[in-house]
Order: sequence, then structure tokens, then C-alpha cells
Amino acid sequence: MKLRTPKGYLATIGLAVSLILISVATTDVANAEAITKPESDIAVINIPHPKEGNLLMLRGIAGKGTASFRINSACRTMPVRFVAGDFTGEHIDVGRTGSIRIVITNPNVMRELLAGRDLISDMVRVSSDATDQGADLFLAKGLSADTGFVINPGRNLLADMFGSRKTDVDCASLSTNLP
Repeated sequence: MKLRTPKGYLATIGLAVSLILISVATTDVANAEAITKPESDIAVINIPHPKEGNLLMLRGIAGKGTASFRINSACRTMPVRFVAGDFTGEHIDVGRTGSIRIVITNPNVMRELLAGRDLISDMVRVSSDATDQGADLFLAKGLSADTGFVINPGRNLLADMFGSRKTDVDCASLSTNLP
């Protein structure tokens, strides 16, 4: 019986070590990609205390609130004004829910609002279903998809002329606002 020398096992050991290193490297790369993947862009508009009212034949709601944005892993907030309504007032349900929450999922709509342009419900695809992938935004609370609305960046007329004030914030501070 002839004993094999370590030189005979060298090729087998080398192959085994190579396979182990390749599998470890692949696992490390997969874990690194999962950790460094940026969060998706999102914006949430909260109107905490809207007021109902009538103006001639119109019935609706108005209020002030805050828009919170996470775009390219950077977070910002800005004040907004909100108006919603119609001639019949049938779709106004703020009395039951209290506050209004709108979630914007389309990055182009977010950037337009951040740039100071009004967000008008007739110009975007609105849904009440959070799983609707085709919608630009969904109404999470306080409104139905049939309610027309306008969101103006800023708090007053000066914001319309000079632009709204945006504040850079730490994304961790918005963890309760942004999903």
C-alpha cells in the first residue's frame, strides 16, 4: 500500500479553499448591496387641523400643514397650504377623520412641489389604494379619491412670490412621518 504525499492532495485542497473563498465573497457582496441600497423617494403631506367651510356654492376644507420629503436619501420639510372641495360637498369627509394625510410616490411630482409649483389633483393620478403602482400619490387619510384639491408650497402670499422656505432635516427625525 502506497501512502499519498501532501503534494498529491495540494490540488484538491487548493480547489476546496477557492470554492470556500468564492462563496464567502459572494455572500459579502450580497450583504453589502442590501445594506447600501438607498431608501425609495417619498413625500408625505400632513394637514393636522383642516377647517370646513362654505363660500357661495362651494363647500370644502382648507388648512395649513407640512410636507416632508426624502429624495436621494436627503430629507427636507416645508410648509404647505391645502384647499379641497366641490359644489356639492359630498366627497368631503374631514368631519369623520380629523386630519388629512397624502403620500406622494412619484419623484417628479415631489420635485415639482419642492420647486415651488402647486400640486393640483386634476394634474396627477390620485388613488385611495396604497398598493396602486400607477398612482402618483395616494390619499392615506381624510379624503376620498373623488375630492379635488390644491396644495400650495409656503404659508402665505410672500411664499408665492419669493418661494417657499425649505428646511434640511435629519432623516431620522422624520421616521414617524415617512414610511
